[in-house]
Amino acid sequence: MSAVSSSSPRKLPRPSGRVGRVVAAHPRTIDAILVGLLAAVWLLAIAQDELAVSGSIGSNADGSYQGWIVVVRYLMAVISCAALLFRRNHPIIVFALVAAIGVFTLMYGWAGILATAIAVYSLGAHQSDRAARAARIAQLAFAAFAVVILVYGFSGQDQVLGGPGNALFAIVVLFAILVVGISIRERRLYVSALLSHAESLEREQEQNARLAVADEREHIAREMHDVIAHGLTVMVRLADGARSRLGETPEYADVSRAVGHIAETGRRSLADTRRMLGALGDQEASHEPQPTVDQIPTLIEDYVRAGVPVSVHQRGTAPPSPGAQLAVYRTVQEALTNVLKHADSPTEVSVELDFSDGCVVTVSDDGKQQSAGVEHGSGRGLTGMLQRAAIFGGVASARREGSMWIVRFTIPDQEGVTQ
Repeated sequence: MSAVSSSSPRKLPRPSGRVGRVVAAHPRTIDAILVGLLAAVWLLAIAQDELAVSGSIGSNADGSYQGWIVVVRYLMAVISCAALLFRRNHPIIVFALVAAIGVFTLMYGWAGILATAIAVYSLGAHQSDRAARAARIAQLAFAAFAVVILVYGFSGQDQVLGGPGNALFAIVVLFAILVVGISIRERRLYVSALLSHAESLEREQEQNARLAVADEREHIAREMHDVIAHGLTVMVRLADGARSRLGETPEYADVSRAVGHIAETGRRSLADTRRMLGALGDQEASHEPQPTVDQIPTLIEDYVRAGVPVSVHQRGTAPPSPGAQLAVYRTVQEALTNVLKHADSPTEVSVELDFSDGCVVTVSDDGKQQSAGVEHGSGRGLTGMLQRAAIFGGVASARREGSMWIVRFTIPDQEGVTQ
């Protein structure tokens, strides 16, 4: 049996490092800053390229003027950077657009390749979690882009790649960026699946705990019915006996009517108790007397015959309350059942019943707990003990102390308490 504890809020894992936490907390802001820096660098690079040529912007060394190329370069830079703002929600579309612009601008500089690298990372890292073929789509899209880069590299029409060797190097670097993006996406999905599984287990454990409490309360209600029914039956029989002894003697007529009223009230209370038990789903109440402390030696003999070396020690006199005696009996029964089920080869099992001041039940054993033992059990046994102890204002616990597994059940003195 496992100890029952209130569930504490579960802490979600955080990205490692201060930078990772800032990015996770403000992804859109970080994207805007990144795109702003890229746009500034790209536009300055275009301006530098054009100003480096003699004459006005758009003039070539031979005096020809191509101002429309300058306009197109600026426009493509703005479009490519603006598209990167949507890289998390639409990574495939953004990659296609930015990669196309990057290929076109290869003949004019390296800024387009930098934007393409960001789009390649987003292609691997930010596809929809529900896309079953996300990695394959990313690889195919990148493969098409790599073919275009190779064509450019072998054609020698760009100023950045400068040949097939540089083209292959660029493809390897961009592919590494894609792999990093895919790996980050897979890790995010893995962590998300772990969290979902943990939440499911937590909900299941909470539900099992509630069911265990409900089942135990129902069980205790049935047992208390039998205790109350036994007391009411005895009261009714005694009242009927007293009334028959009084007979029709005139001087005891009032007493006879009072005793008859007691008997009738007891019968109605007994019927009401059985009807309430029927509401719990048990239409037939048990009429067998509930076990008491006097029957614990017989209970222990059953476990001794099953191979459990049990010894019992009792101090004081058992409480007169049938409910308290039933709680003690059930506690000993549950604890010894757990020893039989979960303790591996115990050599010493002790049952101590201390009735000198209230009721203190201690059951200890030196057996090693099996892998499916009480530490990993459903906790229903301890839940039942806690419920029984709470009825009488007591406590219950089960834990390891040194080499011994100890179950302790304590309820205060019930003298003067109405049961």
